Amino acid sequence: MRILGELRVKKTTWMICAGSMALALAGCDKKVGGQVVAVVNGQEITQQELNAELNGQQLPENADRKAVMRQLLQRVIDRKLLVGKAKEQGLDKSPAYLAQIQRAQDAVLIEMLANNVSKNLPVPDATAATQFMNNNPSLFAGRKRYQLEQIVFQAPNDPALEAKLKPAKTLADVEAVLKAAGIQYQSGNSQLDTAALPPAIATRIAALPAGEPFIVPQNGKMVVNVIRSSEALPVPNQQAQPAAVELLRRQGVEQAMRKQVEQARTNAKITYDTGFEPAKDGAKTPAS
Repeated sequence: MRILGELRVKKTTWMICAGSMALALAGCDKKVGGQVVAVVNGQEITQQELNAELNGQQLPENADRKAVMRQLLQRVIDRKLLVGKAKEQGLDKSPAYLAQIQRAQDAVLIEMLANNVSKNLPVPDATAATQFMNNNPSLFAGRKRYQLEQIVFQAPNDPALEAKLKPAKTLADVEAVLKAAGIQYQSGNSQLDTAALPPAIATRIAALPAGEPFIVPQNGKMVVNVIRSSEALPVPNQQAQPAAVELLRRQGVEQAMRKQVEQARTNAKITYDTGFEPAKDGAKTPAS
């Protein structure tokens, strides 16, 4: 049996208030109008916020945009009210919150950097798209959907288990090994679309002898699969071509971002506390 690869801020605006000392002590009066569409407990909600809320949502062509925006506004207001409750409890001062805010800010900036990178990349042409489709048939003309029988169990901290499972040729063999090791498991059925797999793994699965189990580590669990049947799901060319262009574009962005990281590492000064240094070449890390 074979083991395959792992499948795997809101913008705060500070208003500078001018005026008398009395007004300064009382705070700035927030009013609706212009770009401000609502004020919740002194906090403005702007048209820009609503536009950001709408971004990425697919609206029907006949949708009433104003009605949609009104609904979105109520959703934003509810969120602001809940945020207010959280702040009343001091949750915005907790270390966990501050760490998550930092992660969110990092993610937004990285996404904006990727968008900038993508603007400077050429759009893949039809020839490149066709070649990509031919090189990755599991995503396009050779796409399949497998009906699977599965055994799922928690990945144990036992390096010897892999050696015990390797000779297994059937799910019954797998069950026997797990029972002997005292490992609980669940049996069931599932589907697997090759379009959801990295092409290299899809190719390895397609090359397996009929009925041979294969393991896919997934979210800390081991999933043992046997293909019981399959059906062809070829992607029509009119859909495949633009999909190939988009996948190539994403690959180009990923490669460009990796180069950005490599360049930044070369120029960066990085120091590590004892025990947090990168593993030496050839050494295994706990995540390996």
